[in-house]
Amino acid sequence: MCSNCKQRWAQVVDITVSRFGVLLRIAFGALLAILAMQPDVAMQPDVSRHSAEAPVALAIQDAIPRAGDLVLARKSTSAARVVERLPAEIGASYDHTTAPSAVIAGAEMPIEVRITNTGLRPWPASGDQPVRLGYHWYDANGNAVLWDGTGAALSDDVSAGQTTTLEVSVRAPQTNGTYTIAWDLVQEGTGWFSGSAVAMKTERVVVGDGVTFYGKGWGHGVGLSQWGAQGWAEGATGPRLSGEAILAKYFPGADLVSLPSALPFRVLISAPSTGCVGRTIGDAARLNSQGGMRVVSDADPTVVYAVTAPGQSLRAARSGTGVVVTDEWTRRVVYAGRDPVTVVPTQWWDPISIAEKGLSYRGSVRLQTVGGRFTVVNVVSPDDYVRGSLPGEMLPFWEFEALRAQAVTARTYAAWRQSTAIERVWDVRDDTSDQCYGGQTAETERTNTAVEATAGEFLVYDGQPIRAMFSSANGGASENPGCVFNAIRVGDRWSCAEGWPYLTVVQDPAELAAYDQRGANPYAELWSEHFSGAEIRAQIIEDYGVDIGPFVSMAFNESPGGRPISVMIRGSGRSVDLNGDQFLRATLGLPSTLVQTTPF
Repeated sequence: MCSNCKQRWAQVVDITVSRFGVLLRIAFGALLAILAMQPDVAMQPDVSRHSAEAPVALAIQDAIPRAGDLVLARKSTSAARVVERLPAEIGASYDHTTAPSAVIAGAEMPIEVRITNTGLRPWPASGDQPVRLGYHWYDANGNAVLWDGTGAALSDDVSAGQTTTLEVSVRAPQTNGTYTIAWDLVQEGTGWFSGSAVAMKTERVVVGDGVTFYGKGWGHGVGLSQWGAQGWAEGATGPRLSGEAILAKYFPGADLVSLPSALPFRVLISAPSTGCVGRTIGDAARLNSQGGMRVVSDADPTVVYAVTAPGQSLRAARSGTGVVVTDEWTRRVVYAGRDPVTVVPTQWWDPISIAEKGLSYRGSVRLQTVGGRFTVVNVVSPDDYVRGSLPGEMLPFWEFEALRAQAVTARTYAAWRQSTAIERVWDVRDDTSDQCYGGQTAETERTNTAVEATAGEFLVYDGQPIRAMFSSANGGASENPGCVFNAIRVGDRWSCAEGWPYLTVVQDPAELAAYDQRGANPYAELWSEHFSGAEIRAQIIEDYGVDIGPFVSMAFNESPGGRPISVMIRGSGRSVDLNGDQFLRATLGLPSTLVQTTPF
């Protein structure tokens, strides 16, 4: 073929293709125009993108979509979308879920959701337009990550007022971050309930390789808050409160009474007690008193085994199942036997010093061997006990009315412990197991004045000393003890037991606003602590003897006060549901159980 012929043929082809392309574009545009006029089509926009069908930012911020917002639903995976409004008579409440607070990326997890039909018409489980439970995932900015997660169908029709529980298999997002899962019912072929102003339930979920706990407060949060007492006494949020008013706020069901003839307290000062000074008594103790001492029979104090001179030391030690007491000046054994003996100061006002503790104690010291352990107990009056414990539990320069409230609380707590001693030979320990007690050595003039101002006062309920608990800081609200100390298993779930009649959950704004000469209450600030999944697994193995396998997720079973009654941890091998206070404070060592997995 000649070169001119080839050129003219190429021009003809180009013109033909160009004209054919124009015709195709015209035809495709006409097809789109026809489709746009149809009420029911298969090519609707993807609601996972920010279309008018899915007001995702509103779903996060307001939880209740605006009236009139149209949120469409699929009738099935292949069915067309419809533009309809759900009837005004529909209603629903999402009462409870087991959604995790933290989960690893991409994990699939079963979540229980309890829902109630609060509308006027039943939810059908079958037919052309059944109701099912779905969910949406949003990122931290409120953008939809997944609009229509695979939900759960109803097993039966749900009538008006009826409650049902569904189990939904949910897959976590694939990228680490903080997300929101929003639970939403949908009537197939009609619409999402949230499109008719039915509030969704939204829950924050952190996706990552472990768990970061954010918390406030220090301690169990039950009863009196020490920083709260300081705040109320100094008028941090209103009028200053007296010690009596502070006690009434934290223990509203208790009566404040005077019991001047109360029995002395028995304080364990030997191992394992440490006195909060890191020192204890093992198998021997050296005792000394400025005015001298007497060694007497514990059963009959008129039986005297030895009398020492002023400043003369005694050494007491375990000997088999008994006790041997030796005069250190003469090396003479003044007592040897299995019965307990008591050392009392010759001058009752003199304290007895014990070298191993580095402390001195008012009252007397009882010596005996119990269960193969040398046991040293300080027997002291309730007021003298509080003189030695108040400075260890509350700073002496704090508000005087706060000190008075703490003095009554400490005295009452020890009396309650005494009432539960049963077979113990002591009532309280001298460390954080009960209260930090430093004996006469710890006393200060100001705290002693607070003790004298409340001498012999106890909190009682029904005539008995109450369990007067206290902690450093509750984080802004106290907790029901039935959710902390007395949580019970109901079936396969932990639940709150009944609380104590003399306690209630107290909102504590004064604690958050409290301060002292050093500055603001440090426990009102948010703290955080991170644990990897491997660390959580290892701690569960160590404390509970259970291997859950690689960590998958963690969920909180929260009390009405916002603290976890229990913590549900899921691994690849098995799941466990652990007491919240025990797991968070004892196993993980967190300062408080007022925790979440996102800042609050």
